[in-house]
Amino acid sequence: MVLVLSRDGTPVLQPVFYGERQAEPVGADGGIEVVTGDEGSDKRRTTLSKRLVDELAMQRRDVLALHVASDPGLALHIMVFTLADADTHDWRARAATTLRAPVPAGPIIGFESKDAPASSALAELRSSLDESWRAGNDATSRFDLFRVLPDDCRAAWLGYVVARSLEASLNMAGERQLPFQDHLGSLIGIDMAQWWRPTATNYFDRVSKQVILDALTDVGGLELSSRFASVKKGDLAMSAERVFAGTYITEVEVREKALAWVPEVMRFASTAPEAGEVDIDASDAEPGVDGEIHTPRELAA
Repeated sequence: MVLVLSRDGTPVLQPVFYGERQAEPVGADGGIEVVTGDEGSDKRRTTLSKRLVDELAMQRRDVLALHVASDPGLALHIMVFTLADADTHDWRARAATTLRAPVPAGPIIGFESKDAPASSALAELRSSLDESWRAGNDATSRFDLFRVLPDDCRAAWLGYVVARSLEASLNMAGERQLPFQDHLGSLIGIDMAQWWRPTATNYFDRVSKQVILDALTDVGGLELSSRFASVKKGDLAMSAERVFAGTYITEVEVREKALAWVPEVMRFASTAPEAGEVDIDASDAEPGVDGEIHTPRELAA
């Protein structure tokens, strides 16, 4: 009997009944049947709790991760293959890593600048990639085929899968600004005028007349822009295309400036180092940090 309080606060003796507890089956707490052994061999069955299965999986993962981390060459192969193999769309297979580099949708769905030199060059680069490794039936066989590709073929895939992950950006304030891309463009030394030219279709027809006149002033001064001040917008856009394509008859100096001109938003702005920023000298490294690659056995010691 147990003494309890009733709803009105009166003490009441409450009878309690005890019984034998039913034994729960082994798999009632999320137990998982584990079948070991390869196909065709004698399979041994055992049941492990879900918690134990998860713990063992994580520990096994860490052992593999240690060895991959100790072999940068293999790690690079895994990264490039995983990003490239994402196009295979093998929905039956579970992803083996969290590596992802999806192709950005871009701010405009379905837009392709097929006539632009850079876009054409990218398409040509993509078509030149060695895809013989895709003949594998699953990720394991495809990875083995990928690893035996020549070094230059794997390097080409590395460049492509990283390049296609880049987001769209402009040299302007706001959501289109990506300073890291400006830094990359400056680091590479990209000459934007060699890869993109303003035309009536891709630029001049879509900006105001004053913007066009300002661009003409930038390359030829008021003397050039004043020639077109009274021209209608449509004709002005076509004339500007000729000027900046170098086909308009004008002074050599003006023509050279026009061929080198692109809107500021299309340029890769150089990023100046922050005040107080210092260069890192390798000689300042701490003693013992020699940059050597250690084997898993050495790391575990």
